[in-house]
Amino acid sequence: MSGLVPLGRMAYRVRQFRRALGARPRPEDAALLAAYLSPEEQRLFRATSPRDQHHHLQTLRLLVRRGPVPRHLARAALLHDVGKGRVHLYERVLYVLLAAAAPRLLDRLARREGPGPFGALHRIYHHPHRAVLLLRPLGAAPRELELILRHHEPLGADAELNALIEADHEA
Repeated sequence: MSGLVPLGRMAYRVRQFRRALGARPRPEDAALLAAYLSPEEQRLFRATSPRDQHHHLQTLRLLVRRGPVPRHLARAALLHDVGKGRVHLYERVLYVLLAAAAPRLLDRLARREGPGPFGALHRIYHHPHRAVLLLRPLGAAPRELELILRHHEPLGADAELNALIEADHEA
């Protein structure tokens, strides 16, 4: 029984998959991006899949619904997954399945960069670090980089990080 995925987690993944189908940013989102991101950061944002772009925007919208959002938190919401680059849906599904059923195999398969599905596994697995490496030279603030780097950690004492983690999970 220990290898089975809990039903609640499985239901979450099914909902996540259904939301991902056909998800893409809206034309009016360009103004929102221009308000928060430099042209170089917008290029990184647009280098992700339309599904991930939609996810970034939804993460920010969820934060805004909960109250005032400091600029650094809004920027972290829009950029937290840019380290993935463009990932196809089947590659994302493969990652989720391996993470649930064979995490040690995922660890091994995600070690090398490169093209194709294994390269995608690497990018997804290491995306917080990759995002920081891409954003630091563009002048991202240390707090933004910290939030992006830590957005997959468990909830803790940092209220802004908790807000990002919760919005990321819900989006």
